Amino acid sequence: MKKLLSILSLLLMSLATSQNEDNINFTADSLILNTNTTIWEKPAIPYNPLAKPNTYSSNENPNYWKNKMPYAGYWQQDVHYIIDAEIVDSLNMIKANQQLIYTNNSPDELDFVFFHLYANAFEPDSYLDQFRKGNKIPTTFRKDEIKKKNLEILSVTTNNNNLDIEIDNTIMKVILEEPLRSGETIKFDINFESYFGGEENSGNVRRRMKTYTEFGNKHFNGVHWYPRISVYDSKFGWTTDQHLGKEFYGNFGCFDVELTFPDNYIVEATGFMTNREEVLPKELMKKLDISNFANKKYNTPPSTIIRYNPNKKKTWKFHAENVHDFAFTADPSYRIGVAEWNGVKAYSLAQEQHASKWQNVANYAAEIIKVFSEDFGMYTYHKIIVADARSGMEYPMITLDRGSDPGYRGLLIHEIAHMWFFGQVGNNETYRAALDEGFTQFLTAWATEVIEGKYMTRSPSYVDDTLLNNQDVDLLSRLKWLKNNRTFLNKYYDEHTNQLDAKDDDAFYRYTMDASENNTPKLNTHSHDFGGSLAHRGSYTHVYGKTATMLYNLQYVLGDELFIAAMRNYFETWKIAHPYLDDFRNSIIQFTKVDLNWFFDQWLDTNKDLDYAVKRVEKLSNDTVAITISREGEMEMPIDLTIDSKFGTRYNFHIPNNWFVKKTSATVLPRWIGYGNLNKEYTFKTHIPSGVKNIMIDESGRLADSYMINNRFNGNIDFSLDYGVYKWANLRKYELQAKPDLWYNSFDGVKIGTSVSGHYLKKHHVIDANMWLNTGAMKAEEFDSNSKNDKISYQIKYSTSMYKYVKNSRFRLAASEIDGLNHYSIGYNIKDISKVNSLDISLNGFERKDVSDLNYLIYNDLWIPNRKNTNITINLSHKYYYLPNNKLSGVGNIQFSLKSSSIMSDYDFAQITLEAINKNSINGYKINTRFFVQRGFGNNFPLESMLYAAGTNPEGLMENQFTRSRGWIPESWTGYSNNTGTFHMGGGLNLRGFSGYYMTEPTDEGSVNVYKGTSGMAFNTEVDYTSKIPKLNYWGLNSYIFMDVGVMDESQNAEKIAFSRPYMDLGLGFSWELSRLWDHALESQPLMLRFDLPLFVNHAPSTENAIKLRCIVGLNRAF
Repeated sequence: MKKLLSILSLLLMSLATSQNEDNINFTADSLILNTNTTIWEKPAIPYNPLAKPNTYSSNENPNYWKNKMPYAGYWQQDVHYIIDAEIVDSLNMIKANQQLIYTNNSPDELDFVFFHLYANAFEPDSYLDQFRKGNKIPTTFRKDEIKKKNLEILSVTTNNNNLDIEIDNTIMKVILEEPLRSGETIKFDINFESYFGGEENSGNVRRRMKTYTEFGNKHFNGVHWYPRISVYDSKFGWTTDQHLGKEFYGNFGCFDVELTFPDNYIVEATGFMTNREEVLPKELMKKLDISNFANKKYNTPPSTIIRYNPNKKKTWKFHAENVHDFAFTADPSYRIGVAEWNGVKAYSLAQEQHASKWQNVANYAAEIIKVFSEDFGMYTYHKIIVADARSGMEYPMITLDRGSDPGYRGLLIHEIAHMWFFGQVGNNETYRAALDEGFTQFLTAWATEVIEGKYMTRSPSYVDDTLLNNQDVDLLSRLKWLKNNRTFLNKYYDEHTNQLDAKDDDAFYRYTMDASENNTPKLNTHSHDFGGSLAHRGSYTHVYGKTATMLYNLQYVLGDELFIAAMRNYFETWKIAHPYLDDFRNSIIQFTKVDLNWFFDQWLDTNKDLDYAVKRVEKLSNDTVAITISREGEMEMPIDLTIDSKFGTRYNFHIPNNWFVKKTSATVLPRWIGYGNLNKEYTFKTHIPSGVKNIMIDESGRLADSYMINNRFNGNIDFSLDYGVYKWANLRKYELQAKPDLWYNSFDGVKIGTSVSGHYLKKHHVIDANMWLNTGAMKAEEFDSNSKNDKISYQIKYSTSMYKYVKNSRFRLAASEIDGLNHYSIGYNIKDISKVNSLDISLNGFERKDVSDLNYLIYNDLWIPNRKNTNITINLSHKYYYLPNNKLSGVGNIQFSLKSSSIMSDYDFAQITLEAINKNSINGYKINTRFFVQRGFGNNFPLESMLYAAGTNPEGLMENQFTRSRGWIPESWTGYSNNTGTFHMGGGLNLRGFSGYYMTEPTDEGSVNVYKGTSGMAFNTEVDYTSKIPKLNYWGLNSYIFMDVGVMDESQNAEKIAFSRPYMDLGLGFSWELSRLWDHALESQPLMLRFDLPLFVNHAPSTENAIKLRCIVGLNRAF
């Protein structure tokens, strides 16, 4: 009978709860909190994470930290948020009341607490604003951000008593009335308003809490929108990092949140939707079913299922336990897909305009949940939300994403993977982001291989469409489609480009690129301190790639079976808890019972590189060989070695680096104990019948070797045809590519040859070589068959990184005999750590050996044959950014050059040059300016190196394949005379309106031509207004007005300068980026045609008026 009465009593309590949840909850809270602080008593209510009341701290909760302490003496704080919020969509704001029940489980008394006000980062003079200024990043604030309306605290009380607060941007300190003792609980009542900042596109600071409008529908991402109490833990006490736009850290507990929206919004959020039948009844769900829109044309206006009525509201109620944050997303155009795995519901929310390409999301999400649950540990929660929200972020039970299938697949895997490392394992990511971002990156590669295979399904770069077959489509629409799809070129690109496999794409590629130059950071670094860079700039990307690579190498060390068991143990141990990096390494070491301190020390606390090489193979008697492996880098690792015999038999060996030997079927060789300068080489002997064909280090592709082109005895070069498309670098081999090369000039005629390029990782031992046979076919008529042109032309360039010896430095060599010019150069370039300051030193030589070589030149009287011009050039440059505001931003580069004739030169001259180029954006106008000044010394100046008033000198013309010889620029456009000409190439004083003109200057002795000289000074400016005429830029067209003004030295005397009259031109210019038509598909140099109309020149030739319609054609912009 007593049992029956107990059951009836529980049923009555349950009925009362369902009838009046708010009242019962209030009563429960009042029982617990009848004074300011009280000892927490667990409710005698069965654990149910899907409904009120809060059972997070129940003895029955298998995830509660007290029921599964990671280690003896561990503790963490408990939170219970109760938030009633109304989203005022017309004002882009939230009005809310928040109750926070906070339990102090620490051994300490707390006299104050801290809250995060994340949204306050997005306003003028915030720490984030100062951080952006320190990084010289322009900032445009949105409407409410300018007003500093982000997260406004209206009151903070406890027991109806106001508490003293101090707000320092994104951190709020709250002084308690009396200390909160260990084991006690306090309730805070906070009234606040939170703003979405303004339309997303109206500002440029990346914010996650945002609103935007599509097809008249407002969209809201409600994230980091409420005052969130800081974590108090055993490592830091209070964690009070200012929010600088990166990572977060929160307390686990319970959230009861009610969100009131206008009736037409579809809402999803963290937690169980407790009134689903009320807000999403079955009939409405049928209308919202994403499959209804499978055939809707992508990105076309959505239908209206619920009409907007600002006076009609709907409240969405959510209950969540075992979470450390709460986020929501809302949009009237959301359409819903549902799938399920093992009781976990996967919901997709796609804007209707995108729904046709979101059909597979729910099923795909369920598959991701399955993979991670089976491989790393069961998913704790009842659902996962994947929302179409112009984002790429993770929150408990909900991910905000973007894109379309299949392009979004990698993003979905990554964000859902965060449910394991961030969502369930809640590390302090602000302090050390490797534990969530890096682990998630590893899981991304892992699940990609399981679900997609070795390679991720990718979107084609072209789109098949029936538009061109529709006779009703107007010409402009047809042209737009052709421009956007460029079907032929994009199909060509897809056929001939390559793709990274999952491991390389998500882990090894970026890591190896930088590790090859010993240029990776220590992972044990604060998230804000990776080179001081914003967002994912700088070395912060290695939080992702280097950490993921580390985990693959941990798998390599331990073996597959032990590694996955250790990872599962770590996840289960620290699920719904707060680990640090030391906790991770201790967990792995304690579980595996393997000394891995050497491993974690080098990966977490150093930037050492890993490089092993097959050094020597010595043939001994009877098919016995002695093989030597060399440790070229500073890291140590065990080695998996594979030997292929000439008979085709494969032999596998394992070389341990300490007493641990992983589970392997390979032959285990004696251990190689060595690090630093101890035992840098390892030699062993083995019998290989028929002899050795090849020896390979790590055929699994997991060893993070930073220089893999020495990992094989044979076959370290990959040779292929060069199709002229962008390709990812091969991490494991030196790449050589060749292609036919056809060119033409008027003197050589048709040139038939080949182009060969080679590199490792696009930065080591980079070679570009060309060789042509000059056929003489189609020569210009003025040159007969006996004309002495070069029979063979060549050019070769070599450069390589010197980072391992001197950071940010490169060495280069070049030699060529092309278009009548023999050229040789050796140079060295070094940048500072910020890469804004650069020093370049080069030794250069030029010579045209005889008069016939002048036939190549478009200005054949401006180079003297059989004269050696050798010089040494030193360039110092500095790149800088203007301190930005909402309407002004700019970038500049100033370059100081010293150039002097050197040994073996037939000339005696020197130049000092200063050039400053600034590119500014003011209210949408691009205002570019250039200041240039040069002082020349010496009386024996080479014509090709002199300063030219209108544009670049003959030496500069040799740097462009179209201007280095005749045949491409009409001869009528070139040459100098008493009239202005037609062709211009940027450089010199850039007085473009005087191109081709002698610029005759009257003197006491008569006159002097100042179109060339040794010294001069100029100022050039262009005001580009293309953005004010959006359609103008559609095809790569730009338009601007320009002005150039400058003076030349007319004295022709190295000792004394006498400046000419100021020369000035003014006009209108147009440029057409031809490469815009193909640059997406082909790897090619930018090509731009320029048409400048100097409408005014102040010192016009006698045959011209100052104001006249002149036309100048040029290649690329003037500066």
